[in-house]
Amino acid sequence: MTVYKYFIKIALKNKGAILAYTAIFFVLSILNGGGNTQKETSFIETKFNIGIIDNSSSELSESLVNYLEKENNIAHTRSDEKYIREQVFLQVLDAVIVIPEDFEKRVINKENAIEIFKDDRNIASYQIENQINKFISFANATYENGQFDLSNVSAALDESIKVNLIKSDNNDINQKANTWFKFYFNFTSYILLALYIAVIGFVMTDFTSEEIESRRKISSIKFLKFNREMYLGQLTIACFITLVFILGSIVLKGKYIGEVNFLKYVVNTIVFSFSALCLVFLINNVTHNKFIISGVSTVLSLGTSFISGVMVPQELLGEKVLTIAKFFPTYYFVKINETNIKSFLDVKYEIFMQLLFAMAFLLVGLYFSKIKQKAH
Repeated sequence: MTVYKYFIKIALKNKGAILAYTAIFFVLSILNGGGNTQKETSFIETKFNIGIIDNSSSELSESLVNYLEKENNIAHTRSDEKYIREQVFLQVLDAVIVIPEDFEKRVINKENAIEIFKDDRNIASYQIENQINKFISFANATYENGQFDLSNVSAALDESIKVNLIKSDNNDINQKANTWFKFYFNFTSYILLALYIAVIGFVMTDFTSEEIESRRKISSIKFLKFNREMYLGQLTIACFITLVFILGSIVLKGKYIGEVNFLKYVVNTIVFSFSALCLVFLINNVTHNKFIISGVSTVLSLGTSFISGVMVPQELLGEKVLTIAKFFPTYYFVKINETNIKSFLDVKYEIFMQLLFAMAFLLVGLYFSKIKQKAH
């Protein structure tokens, strides 16, 4: 096992790169995991900050103001459009409501009865708009003989319902914890690819130098045994790096493993690692130049991460970008992490594609290897 031991020894000389990538990754994972990952079991309605200018001062407008006061926090404002717009833009207030003098007439005629100053960037403003529309709809429903039945409107608005959560297929999955594991393992693909190409690629350049090749030819060790020990060394380094990141997820969020489909992430990472290792095999048979390998490591790991959904969710990427991403195993790796599955049959196509890429990388790598052997 001389070759194997020598391979491991050279690989460990690159421990600086391994430690740097690993340390940065775990620091970012810890920062990202600082939020609460407890399962949500209840819902609490939020009160918004709104300003109200009542120019009507009618019974109907006062009833609307009373209703909004129950649901929100009423803040001071003044009848100055510029001032109002500043308050809304700066999000001092979520919205400002101006009730016109002919409010009742507009409600009866089903016209636009309220002027709302809101910021479309603020989702809260839409909830306030819904509350106003609900009040006006109820008021219109009770209008009879020239009068509104405001007591019935108030009673209807005070009604509440009891909501029971219905069990779904994903009910046992803690969605917050699942999101953390999804992002963690998505980013693992970037680190694994960068480390494999950088560390194993650099070691292989030493093993494929002309000096080593000449010494091998005059030694007693056979070519087959030399390659077998060398590939065993690659597999050992790859397994070690992969294991570090799988164990890292257990150390950081081990108590949530039972609440997510952890086996999916582990199996998917192992399959991707195999595919990435085969890609390294191909690269090593194409070039032995350390500068080129370093560049390929950066371009491939970062490039495929950007277009495959590691950095930006796949649903936000363009169709053409995703079409290009499908020519790399990272796309299918991320696809599996993003999918809630009942069994691995649900993602058999994505697993198959990663293995297919691995076989393609191996075959093309062997082709280039044969060409080089003939050249020597």
